[in-house]
Amino acid sequence: MDEHQEAIKNKIRAAVETSDSDEITYRSEWLGYMPFPVFRWVEHQGKDFSGDFPADWTLEHLASLERAGFLEMLETYENPEDPFDRDIRYRVLIGRE
Repeated sequence: MDEHQEAIKNKIRAAVETSDSDEITYRSEWLGYMPFPVFRWVEHQGKDFSGDFPADWTLEHLASLERAGFLEMLETYENPEDPFDRDIRYRVLIGRE
């Protein structure tokens, strides 16, 4: 696991451990024209907390955390007319006391 993945994992763990919900949602969208980039963020209980992630994080970092057994994909949605409009819901697999 690289530094970015470890930092993202720690931020996700901190958000989930202090709540009753063990789910997060990755969201992305694009306004459809330049110069605007694809916007992406991660929410927990409807609140974006990915502003604390490393600046150059990508969906691949979350996929890596899924492969490592930290995240479990629950549901995915991609707008058939806009592949940049996506939602992916994950369960965070941490032990609860």
